[in-house]
Amino acid sequence: MKKLLGNRSFLIGLFIFSFFVLVAALALVWTPYSYREVFENSALLKPSAQFWLGTDDLGRDLLSRLLIGAQLSLGIGVLVGGISIVIGATLGVASGYYGGKVDQILVQIMNAIQALPSLLLALFVVAILGGGVLNTILSVTLVSIPIMFRLVRSAALVEASKDYIVSARALGASDARIMISHIFPNCITPILVQTAVCCSEAILNTAALGFLGLGIPAPFPEWGTMLSDAKTYIETAPQLMTLPGACLLLLILSTQLMSDGLRDQLDPKLRGR
Repeated sequence: MKKLLGNRSFLIGLFIFSFFVLVAALALVWTPYSYREVFENSALLKPSAQFWLGTDDLGRDLLSRLLIGAQLSLGIGVLVGGISIVIGATLGVASGYYGGKVDQILVQIMNAIQALPSLLLALFVVAILGGGVLNTILSVTLVSIPIMFRLVRSAALVEASKDYIVSARALGASDARIMISHIFPNCITPILVQTAVCCSEAILNTAALGFLGLGIPAPFPEWGTMLSDAKTYIETAPQLMTLPGACLLLLILSTQLMSDGLRDQLDPKLRGR
């Protein structure tokens, strides 16, 4: 941890990410106004003492909506990353360990899922199931699982052929024990790095779906949806686009920086460069 916290990329990413975590936590207990509340005759107001960041085209407080939007983006990113670990890493370890037909079947399933670009696949799922928070999470998770699977499978294939696995099998260890106690811990480095990447891609894909009008529906203040609603007012009220866009940029940048820092410190080939 000392070396990791000494990594500049990881430290900068952790600082920015922690800021958004604090912002999301603050929104649980305090926001200036409700994100749904509409103030009459207050549309497109500039920042003032009453509305610190101004109001949107309907007269809703922009700061309150940005705070709640941080909860949505962070929540979806962390949730998708967690589900990707549980499903993608589990299937990847099993595929790399067993090989044979099990490996072939799982690889073909993941190939079928990855046949379409990630955003196009997410659009396809949402178009079938409809918009909403749960369907958005499902579509973004479906895109992330094959990436985690392939990465963990590659690491598991290498570990499964080593002598200590052969020795554990000869001593009578069960397959479950070998995968959980031996193979999975030795795949933790790519899992940690890819989890940060999955979080950033989940946040970006969610915002893209929202911008296209197929993601989390109004009145939820998802940042991509806010960007879509504000594009008409980019000249008269540029803060409606620049503030959600800057939040998205910084949050995705923070996860990418943490991913780079983790990779640099956990990969022996890159450590110390």
